[in-house]
Amino acid sequence: MAKMKITVIIIALIVIFGSVGGIVYIQFFNSGPSEGPITIVDDSGRSVTVTNYPPERIVSIMPVCTEMACALELEEKIVGVDDHSNYPPTILQKVEEGTLVNVGDPLEVSIEAIIGLNPDLVLSDHGEGQSQTVQRLEEVGIPVVVLHPKNLDGVISDIQLVGKITGKNQEAEALANDLSQRIQAVRDTAQSLEKPRVYVEYYFNGGYWSVGAKSFITELISTAGGINVFGEIEDEYLSTSTEGVLQANPEIIIISQGQMSAACGLTPDVVKARTGWENTLALQNDKIYTINEDLMIRPGPRIVDGLEATAAILHPEVFD
Repeated sequence: MAKMKITVIIIALIVIFGSVGGIVYIQFFNSGPSEGPITIVDDSGRSVTVTNYPPERIVSIMPVCTEMACALELEEKIVGVDDHSNYPPTILQKVEEGTLVNVGDPLEVSIEAIIGLNPDLVLSDHGEGQSQTVQRLEEVGIPVVVLHPKNLDGVISDIQLVGKITGKNQEAEALANDLSQRIQAVRDTAQSLEKPRVYVEYYFNGGYWSVGAKSFITELISTAGGINVFGEIEDEYLSTSTEGVLQANPEIIIISQGQMSAACGLTPDVVKARTGWENTLALQNDKIYTINEDLMIRPGPRIVDGLEATAAILHPEVFD
C-alpha cells in the first residue's frame, strides 16, 4: 500500500513539473502563437495585427528590413523588395531572374504592385516617404510593421521584434545574442584605450558632408574607442568646410563608401589633394580609410560588421 502511494505521488509530481516546464517553454522560448493572429507594437507606436501567422508572403520596402528578414532565414518567404535592397546577393539575383518582384524606390513604391503580391506582412521604415505608403496599405487591410532603431540596442530589439512577428523567435534570439556579444566585446576592449578624433565624410558638393550626434556612425565610433569630431552637433547629417575640418584636426579620416561617395567621386586621393588638408594629423600620418557605407548606416545585423571594421581602423594594434 505504501509503495502504491509513493508511486502515485511520483506520477503526480512528474505531471506537475511537466506542465510547469511546458508553460515556461511557451512563455520564454515561444512567445508567439503557433498560428495567427498575433499583435505587436512597432517602432512607430502602432499596434499591428498579422492575421495569417506566421506570414508566408512578406514584402520588404527598405534594404535594412530585407537584411533583417534574410538574417532570420525568411528569404524564401519574401515575395517583393524595394530596388535598393542589395543584400544578400541572392536577392539581386532573384530580382534579375524575375522570381522576386521589385516594387520600386523606397520613397515611391508601387502600392498596386504590393497589393498584387497579396502579402501577409510588409516591413517598412519610418521615413517621410514611407508614411503615406504605410497609411495606404493599412487602408486596404495589409499589415505593415515599421522599424526604426535609434541605436545599437534598438537594432537588437528590432531583430527580436521581426522574429516575433514572423514566428522566428529562436533564430532571432540566437542572432541577437551573437550580435550583443560581439558589440560588448568591442566595447570592453576599447573602453580603456586612447580615443582618436575621427572625421567621417560621405559626400561633397561645395561643402563636405559628415555626421553628427544623431547618426549611427557616431555611436559606432564611440563604441569602437574614438571621438567623432562633429559628434556634439545635434543633427544626423551636416555640411562642413575646410576651415571646420582643419579646426577639428582629425587624427583619422574615414570615407563612408557607397552611392553618395561614388556620385561625387569621393576617394582618399581626392581628400589628400585638398588644399590645407595636409595640415591635419590624419593626412600627416596617412590615416585615411574607407568603409562600406551599408555597414555604417543600415541599422541591421551588418551594423556590427561596421562596428568591428571601425574598431580595426581606430585601434589596429588591438583589433585584428
